[in-house]
Amino acid sequence: MVSATMTLRFAYATLANAPAVAALIELAYRGPEAATGWTNESGILTGPRSSVGEVEALLRDGNSRFVTALEDDRLVGSALIQRYAAGAYFGMFAIAPDRQAAGLGKAIIARCEDAACELWGAAYMKLTVISLREPLIAWYERRGYVRTGAREPFPFETATGALRTDFDLVVLQKPL
Repeated sequence: MVSATMTLRFAYATLANAPAVAALIELAYRGPEAATGWTNESGILTGPRSSVGEVEALLRDGNSRFVTALEDDRLVGSALIQRYAAGAYFGMFAIAPDRQAAGLGKAIIARCEDAACELWGAAYMKLTVISLREPLIAWYERRGYVRTGAREPFPFETATGALRTDFDLVVLQKPL
């Protein structure tokens, strides 16, 4: 669970935070540190997951926010929320590998759901997960997300380093 000795604080990222957010995304999804966490994609994809430029572009978009979680002054988690039709999209969810399985993910996704309601009056939250990642899909289902039956193609043309191509994206949604 979230440590009682540390203070968890949420904030919206600014352009000045873009390098730290991009670094956290890389740390959580790719490379040797990511391989120690259960959310890594290193067996499916290699190469960069994001970039400072991509995070900056999203931060400049008035329909996007990165919700960050800080323990004391250390960035330990972040997630992207975007206005999407009558709801919101949730993605680029990253927890520092050394802080996974401590309850931070539950706290961050709950804060993102609240933020989507506060910012945009979102009626639902939508997200996509690589179809091969059943434990992660199950984690979202335990948070109240349900499979919509829809699937989306994985963007192989823009994502780098696919080690395999036998997957797509499962769409999940939760009413807010």
